Amino acid sequence: MKIRSLALFALLAFGLAAQAADGDKIKLLIFSGANNHSWKTTTPVLQKLYEDSGRFTVTVTEDVPHLNPAEFAKYDAIVCNYTSYPNVLGHRWPAETEKAFLDYVAAGHGFVLFHAASTAWMDWPEFGDLIGLTWQKDAAGKNISGHGAQHSFVVTITDKDHPVTKGLGDFQHVKDELYHRQLLHKTGHVLATTFSDKTKGGSNTNEPMVVITELGKGRCFNCALGHDPKPMAGAGFQALMLRGAEWAATGKVTLPPPANWIVPGTPQAEELKKTEPSKPTAKKVK
Repeated sequence: MKIRSLALFALLAFGLAAQAADGDKIKLLIFSGANNHSWKTTTPVLQKLYEDSGRFTVTVTEDVPHLNPAEFAKYDAIVCNYTSYPNVLGHRWPAETEKAFLDYVAAGHGFVLFHAASTAWMDWPEFGDLIGLTWQKDAAGKNISGHGAQHSFVVTITDKDHPVTKGLGDFQHVKDELYHRQLLHKTGHVLATTFSDKTKGGSNTNEPMVVITELGKGRCFNCALGHDPKPMAGAGFQALMLRGAEWAATGKVTLPPPANWIVPGTPQAEELKKTEPSKPTAKKVK
């Protein structure tokens, strides 16, 4: 009986310790369930990235259009891998849900998005100001924003003092879509850029890749990288998404820079470039 009691006590103690540890973690809600990119493959990668870091607990919803706004308050930050693109008009939340979402962020919570999620709710002006960097269409509905052929490129850290990027250097990013001609809102502050090479079908100028905004006491982190699981496996993308989520949720960053950083010009960086097509051509926007 004594052995069984000790074993039970040990299990209870372990359970209480685990609960305490979970209580210290940042609670994330991932928006998923619709995307013109493969959300069925990218959401699991995203969830694993956050959970494996030990800093976050993750819940996923695949029913974003019908969310109960009371759910927001359960989480420290929301991560968006959701968009109705290309059908971007007429899919807004009810007015009370939109207000609850903006109030949630302004109260001191975080919002994180990446890549195609910048096309979510394109007919909601306040959402565009919140995320700071948005996909553009002209009056006829034709894309102004776009991307060229996928390729490996250098991401340049332009704000080296912000908590998200402090201690991070420029890096060679894994073959990815490089978004160009997105609209940078007045609310947006750029942390990193990439030169969009004309020979790759780009805009021939430096394009914002990482943008942050603040709303009231809350924070938004917007990363244009991450077309599919392959670029999402890159050290640069992962560090930015982890540190960006921690900052959005808390206003601080404790996660250290990764050891496997790929510095431009190194042999590792040159290896990444070898995966590119020999004669890249511009691709149509999907």
